Amino acid sequence: MKYGNAHKNQYIVLGRLMRLIQQMTPEERLGLLKEIEKDPSRREKSQGRTNERKRYTLAVDYADVSRAFTDYLQDISTSGVFMLSRRPFQIGEELFLRINFPNQVYPFKVLAEVARTTPEGVGLRFKFDDEEQQSALASLIEALKDSTLKAKKQGMVPLTSLRIV
Repeated sequence: MKYGNAHKNQYIVLGRLMRLIQQMTPEERLGLLKEIEKDPSRREKSQGRTNERKRYTLAVDYADVSRAFTDYLQDISTSGVFMLSRRPFQIGEELFLRINFPNQVYPFKVLAEVARTTPEGVGLRFKFDDEEQQSALASLIEALKDSTLKAKKQGMVPLTSLRIV
């Protein structure tokens, strides 16, 4: 079965899900229901994620060994990020990212490795030079969270889109 357009295949997917659920024991069904009803952030933890992701959409310029590109990042954490892209990637491919965070003079530079691919984009795992680089990214992400919370408390539109160069 091809997993293309979700709307086009919704009945096929629902049919397959129903057949699989019917084959489960009552205990397995209950476990599946509990998992589906979990808060998405808790579900991510149970799926093996080690770091909480922060939902932002950020423009990013990046390069592989031959060319430079621009796309968008989502769901950033201290261990990785999801990048929306229609460009084909290979698992293990390395990309060099340059990220300009607000109120920072110099861009944050980090190497990332393609960890997974989907039709919508790629999951990237950061490859830090050292713990100091990872700690610096954690501080920048925390500053983004703080600025969003502050904006919400003041009744302002939260910061959701940042330019990354």
